[in-house]
Amino acid sequence: MKEFKHIFQILGGLIMAAFITLACDKPYEMNLPLAVNSHKLTFENTSGSTHILIWADGNWKARFDRNINWGSLNKLEGTGNSDLEFSYSANYGVTRSVDLILTKGELCDTIVLVQNGLLSGDNVALSFKSPALTLLKNGYSVKAPISTSLIYSTDMIVPRVEFFEDGVSQGVIVAGEERPDTLHVEPWISNMKVSSEGGLHVDYDVAENGTGAARTAVMSLVVNAADGKVYTASQTVTQGVDTPALTLSETSGQYSGFPGSYTIETTANNVSSYGQYITCESSTDWIPAVSLTPEGLCFVLTKNETGAPRTGTAKVTFNDGAGTLLSAEYTITQLSYPAAVSFADLRAMAPGQLTEVKYIEGFIVSDPESANVCQSPQTGQFKYDFEENYKTAYIESVDGKYGFRLRFATIEDNVAERWSRVRISIDGLTLQRQDDPLCFTLDGLQAGSIIEVISAPDEYLVPTKKKTVAELTDDDIYTMVSLQNMEILCKDGSYTNCSDGYSIKDEAVNPYSGTTAPRWDTAPLLVSDTSGNVIYMLTNAMVPWRRNGTFYGNGTEVVAQGSGTFRGIITAEELVRYGDLGRYKIRPMSQTDIQFFSPAFSKTIVEWNWNDKVADVVPEIGSGTLNLYGATTAATADFNSMMSHEYDKKGQAGLVPNGALLVTRKWWDFGAGKGEYFDISFSTAGISGSNLVFGIVWNHGQMNNTTLDGPAHWNLLYSIDEGASFKAVPGDMLKNRSIVWWSGTGQDACPGYKDHLRVLPAECFGRSNVILRLQVADTVTDKVPPTSASSYLTNLGVEKATMTDKATSIRLGTITVRYN
Repeated sequence: MKEFKHIFQILGGLIMAAFITLACDKPYEMNLPLAVNSHKLTFENTSGSTHILIWADGNWKARFDRNINWGSLNKLEGTGNSDLEFSYSANYGVTRSVDLILTKGELCDTIVLVQNGLLSGDNVALSFKSPALTLLKNGYSVKAPISTSLIYSTDMIVPRVEFFEDGVSQGVIVAGEERPDTLHVEPWISNMKVSSEGGLHVDYDVAENGTGAARTAVMSLVVNAADGKVYTASQTVTQGVDTPALTLSETSGQYSGFPGSYTIETTANNVSSYGQYITCESSTDWIPAVSLTPEGLCFVLTKNETGAPRTGTAKVTFNDGAGTLLSAEYTITQLSYPAAVSFADLRAMAPGQLTEVKYIEGFIVSDPESANVCQSPQTGQFKYDFEENYKTAYIESVDGKYGFRLRFATIEDNVAERWSRVRISIDGLTLQRQDDPLCFTLDGLQAGSIIEVISAPDEYLVPTKKKTVAELTDDDIYTMVSLQNMEILCKDGSYTNCSDGYSIKDEAVNPYSGTTAPRWDTAPLLVSDTSGNVIYMLTNAMVPWRRNGTFYGNGTEVVAQGSGTFRGIITAEELVRYGDLGRYKIRPMSQTDIQFFSPAFSKTIVEWNWNDKVADVVPEIGSGTLNLYGATTAATADFNSMMSHEYDKKGQAGLVPNGALLVTRKWWDFGAGKGEYFDISFSTAGISGSNLVFGIVWNHGQMNNTTLDGPAHWNLLYSIDEGASFKAVPGDMLKNRSIVWWSGTGQDACPGYKDHLRVLPAECFGRSNVILRLQVADTVTDKVPPTSASSYLTNLGVEKATMTDKATSIRLGTITVRYN
C-alpha cells in the first residue's frame, strides 16, 4: 500500500508544481467542488494503510456505507484539498469490500475499497452441523450450529430463509432486509443472525405452529465475496406439531474405573435443539461434563483412584420459562480403577476369554499406517484379507522385555499411535498362546480397550533393545529390536524377489502387473550379521517401497548396500510358500528402519549374479570357477527388478529378463544311486577373518506345471585338498523349491527365489583353492498337487514326489562367497 501512497504523493507534487508555474503568469486555484483520484482501490490480504487524496472547494465528510470491524479512517471530515488515511487489518477470510462515501453538501462520491482474502474456492468450508432440523410446535428461539473455515469472516455470513407450502416456494426473507412484497405467507421464522457466543450458530425465533400440520422452510447461509464468488450452505427446517418430551432409556448404570465418555440413549428427545432452555449438571466433580445431544444424555467420567466404588448423578433439565418443565436424571456407579497386571503375569494366564478387570501398560511399537505390520491371512484359494494388517498392532512392556500382538475388531478401532505409552484393559479380550516359539496375542480389542494414553508418541521414551541375531529369544517376539551389524545378502534389485504377476494388483504399489487373484502376500529377504547369523526380513506385497530401494552413485536404485542397524518387530510368522525361515523374523515398519549407513562389513571374494544378462559362468565380481560338468545353460528371468525400469511397464511383472541362469541335466545317477553336483572354486590365499560365508539365491521350475521335478534336497560340501576329499558344511541341507505357475497353483509353490546362507569352516581361510560342491542329496522332488477351491489349504506339492531318470532344471539367481 506504500505504492499507492507514493503515487498520490507524486500526483500531489505535480499538482502543486502546476500551481507554482501558473502563479508566475496569473493567479490560479484548483477549484473542484468534490473529486477523488480513483473510485476503486484493491489491497493484499496483509494488514496495512494507505492515503486517499480528496479535492474539494469546501467542507467535506467521509463515512463507510456500513459498520465494519476490519478497517478505519483517521478522520471523518475535512476542508478543501486534503487526504484520508485508511487502515485495515489482515484478511484471513474471503475477499471483502466496503464503500467509502464522501459528501459535500448535496454532492456525493464513492470509492470502493477491496481487500483480497487468504481463502477462496475449495479452501472455503461452510455448512450446518446437521442437514435437517425438526422443531416443536412451540414458539421457541433456535440455535442452529454451523461449521466454517471463515472464522474471521463471520460478519459476511448472511442468513436467509425460504418458506414452502406443498413443495412450492412462498418467498424469501434475508436477514437485515425489509420484508419483501413477494412473500406469500406469514413468516414463522424471524430475527435471524449469526452469533459466536457458545459456539458459532444461527439464532432465530420461531412462531408457534397453530396450523395443525407440519410446515417447512429452508434456512440458508450466504457469503458474497467481493471477487464475485458466492458460498452457500442450507438446512431444511421442519416445524411439527409435537410438544416437548424427554425420557431416558435407562435411569442407572455401572461403569469401570477407567476415564471415558458415555452416552445414554433417549426414548423420547425432541428438545436437544433448544439449548437455551436446557441446563445440564452433575452431583460431583468426577462427572465433569454433562450434555444433551440428539443421540442422548452424554457424560464424562474421570479415573476412580479412590480404591472403592462411588456413586453420582447426571441430570438434564428443560425449562422454556413458559410453564414447560422436563427433567431426566441418570445414576452412575463407577467402580474403582483396576489394578495393573504385568506382561509376565498375563502370559502366565490360561488362554481364552479374560474376565479380570485389569490393564497392561506399555509402548505401541507398530505403526497403524504401515503396510508391513503382519501377513494377510489367506481366506480363499487365491484370496487374502488385506485388512488384517491394519487391524494389528504390537505393544511391548515398559521395560521392553515382552510384547503382545494386538488384534483389533476393525481398522477404525486401531487408533493407538506408534511410540505412544498406553494402558489397555484386558477385560473381555481373548488371550491366544502359541507354544513353539512361545508368543501371545490379545484378540478382540476395540478403540475403548485403550483406556488411557499415558504419554503422547515419543520415540525417545521407548527403550532401545540392541541385540545380535544370536541373542534373540522368544521373549523378544512382538517387541521392537535393533539388530546390530547387519547387511543384506543379495544386494542387487528389490526387497521382494517375487513375480508380481502373482501379487495383488494395486495402482500405487504394483501398477503395471498384478492380479485380482493373488498367489502370495509376503516375501522374505535374508539379512546376516558379522557372525554369519541370519534372519529373514518379511515384506508385504502392499508395501509401497519394496521395489523402490535407494539411489546410489551409479544411478542404480537397489536395496540398502551398506551395513548397520536393522530395527523392526520380531515375529514368528510362517510362510508356507517358503518353508523353513528360522525361528524368528523381522518386520520393519518403514524403509527408514533399515539404517545401513556404514560401509558393508563383508568383502566379496567371488560372485555370480548374471546382472550382465549373459548366460555364462564368468563371475561378475572377483575371480573363481563355476563348474557345471556338462550341464546345459540358458538365460532365465530373475524376479528382483525395480518399478522404475521400463520392462515393468510392459507387463513383465517385476521380472529381470535374462537376469539368472537356467542349468539343466539329469541330476540323479540311478545306476550309482547318487546325486550329481556342480562346484564353485575360489582362492582364500592371504585372506583371514572371523567369518567366511557362502550364499545362494535359487529355486527351480519355469513357471509352468510341467517343470516342477527338479531336485529339492541338496548337500553343501567343501574341499581344501584340491577335491581329493569333501566334508559337509555344518548346517541343514539346502532346499530348492518349485516356482509358482498360474493354473492350479499349489499352496506351497514359491513365488520367486529364496535366499540361503551357510557359514564355511574356519579352515577354509588361507587356502589356494577352496571347492564348494552342491550335490543332490536324494530323489525328492515336487509335483503338481490336486487343486480345489474348497481344499486349497492341503494343495501341497513341494517335496511330495520322486525324481525320474530325465533331465530337469534349476535356476540360479546369485552365488556369492564373502568374508569379514
